[in-house]
Amino acid sequence: MLIEFKVANFRSIREEQALSLVASNYEKDLPDCVIERNLPGLAGVKFLRGAAIYGANASGKSNVLKAVQFLADFVRHSATKIEPGDPTGTEPFKLDQISIHQPSKFEITFVVEEIRYLFGLSLTTQRVLEEYLVAYPKGLPQRWYHRTYDERQNIYTWEKPATGFKRDKSLEIKTRENALFISVATQFNHPQLTPIFSWFQHNLQFNPTNSSLSKGIHKTWAIKKLREYGYFERVQNLLRSADIGIADIKITQSKDENKTSSLTNSYSEESAHVFEKNIRTEEGEIQFIHKASDNQDVLFDYNSEESEGTRRFFELTSSWIDILEHGNTAFLDEIEISLHPLLVRELLKLLFCRKNNPKGAQIIFTTHNPILLDTTLMRRDQIWFTEKSPAGATHLYPLTDYQPRKDEALTKGYLAGRYGGIPFIPEGLKL
Repeated sequence: MLIEFKVANFRSIREEQALSLVASNYEKDLPDCVIERNLPGLAGVKFLRGAAIYGANASGKSNVLKAVQFLADFVRHSATKIEPGDPTGTEPFKLDQISIHQPSKFEITFVVEEIRYLFGLSLTTQRVLEEYLVAYPKGLPQRWYHRTYDERQNIYTWEKPATGFKRDKSLEIKTRENALFISVATQFNHPQLTPIFSWFQHNLQFNPTNSSLSKGIHKTWAIKKLREYGYFERVQNLLRSADIGIADIKITQSKDENKTSSLTNSYSEESAHVFEKNIRTEEGEIQFIHKASDNQDVLFDYNSEESEGTRRFFELTSSWIDILEHGNTAFLDEIEISLHPLLVRELLKLLFCRKNNPKGAQIIFTTHNPILLDTTLMRRDQIWFTEKSPAGATHLYPLTDYQPRKDEALTKGYLAGRYGGIPFIPEGLKL
């Protein structure tokens, strides 16, 4: 479960911005949107099942999600996919000459196996400057490790860890300047760090962009889930209940039965290139069965005869079930692409429901759709906005900063610019 994420000096984000999934004590509506966990040190604190981020085009909505994905990918791959001397991949704010030479900073608070953790990272394009992990097994902080780069001596210094942490100095020595200690230690099965690494690897889920390659990967992944994870009946039920005319699903065998896909929840650009050559041979073919007027079955080809919206909905359904099944925290950019707002609303209702979501899955998504600003769907503390400053820097802030009334028409207020987060075009577009 994600509690909070902070980022500074990454892409359009210059000053530190924070996204919190801690529920407001002043919001009493929609209790199903809240996760109750009795965490040590956080008695009475509740958490949100998701958040929506609104904002004008190019205001930085997507960069908030990309910052989380960069951190997750760096944890997953820095020890195995980055070679000595390679750049770290971070992208500092480019619109001033100071920030571009400063480190990017990330900090994330999350829960694994009922223990709260705080993980922090500071890095330049060439090296990690600081990395730390704090655990709260009994509510009080235990600094498990803290690594800092000493520029004058060109060495890393390591603070003495809390007594509960199993220190291994040989792993500290093995950690390169462009890799994370948590990534290295997990390669050697460190008993305390491996479950945390696993959370980054498996419980943070990033859905792909709308590129044609990502669509192919998502389709492959969806079919894999149908075949191997037993999602077929639930996906079938979702399609039938969505009023898109689908009666059944038919999936043929792949051309090469010996090939197996190793798709993960990452959906990174790296994943796209890895699986580009295997999409056609691994996925097999999929067709949807429609009913003709005489009640006969009619097969529609997935790629050439089904609408973009139908394909998009199908590909999201298996993701949705996977999120619920494993209690994942998912990030989805532009949730409304090719989908009717009512379908998006119904998908969100599945996640914002205790009965359907007993494992506390969460979703953070960006959107332009004002119809979702509905206080019967989301609480006011689940709604966030991004705006750009005159200097081009992203500012992320919650709707609750404006203290809207309970009966306030949020859609009307948003479109009127009351909360910001919309384009400023006072004289209209000009040719």
